[in-house]
Amino acid sequence: RRTAALLEVFGVYLAGSFLCDQIGQLLVRWRVVSPQNPFGLLTAHTTNADLLVASRQLLLFLILLYGSYFALIVPINWWHRQSGSAAYGLTRAGRSWKALIVLALATAALTQWPVLLHTLVDAVHPLGKMEPWRQAFFDMSWRRWQFWLFAGIMSYAVIPILEELLFRGYYQRRLAGGWGDGPAILGTACLFTFSHKQYLIANAYNVTMIVSLFCVAIGLGIVFAWTRSLLPSMMLPEVRGPIDFAPIAPCFW
Repeated sequence: RRTAALLEVFGVYLAGSFLCDQIGQLLVRWRVVSPQNPFGLLTAHTTNADLLVASRQLLLFLILLYGSYFALIVPINWWHRQSGSAAYGLTRAGRSWKALIVLALATAALTQWPVLLHTLVDAVHPLGKMEPWRQAFFDMSWRRWQFWLFAGIMSYAVIPILEELLFRGYYQRRLAGGWGDGPAILGTACLFTFSHKQYLIANAYNVTMIVSLFCVAIGLGIVFAWTRSLLPSMMLPEVRGPIDFAPIAPCFW
């Protein structure tokens, strides 16, 4: 049972990326999507027009990426006789909306202190370089709606929902079925952390970001294991914004 859970999770993780890559290459060949990475459009002086193009390209890619995963997950869950929104954690789990809001605030308090500490230390003593596109994101003007549209897709609105559905709603639930909540939380946190490839750079800044992201993932996993609902972590996605930039898979870019 444990082996089956591990093989299924890693199979979906690898096969989803492979499926995204193959479909993406076809869509590029048919000129449905652009082969240009939307993050490649980001500079300190990115224009409003470029931000709109980047927003469109990123949204299409996210639909393709997570659509590829769930094209596998939905039939697998059906095979396990799991269907409906509750099978993916989209349930109040018998709790009131007031309780869920309180839990969302508790999730923020539980998960955000490491990244706040990291941000404070980096402000006092710079810890090192980040990915060029992340630096450009922080350096460009934030006083325009095009910026916030891109940020919403990349971090604050779209990504947290999709990530929670995939990582906690599927990976953690599946691992918990074979291994129990503790190992499932830890395993999903590791998978979640190292899926954020923009932090896999060997310097103090990115190492501390990896540690911060791992703490966030552990906190989100604990809350989901306790509540059996993804709603607390989805209701206040902006609390993860400073670190939760899109985990781009090795697809057609």
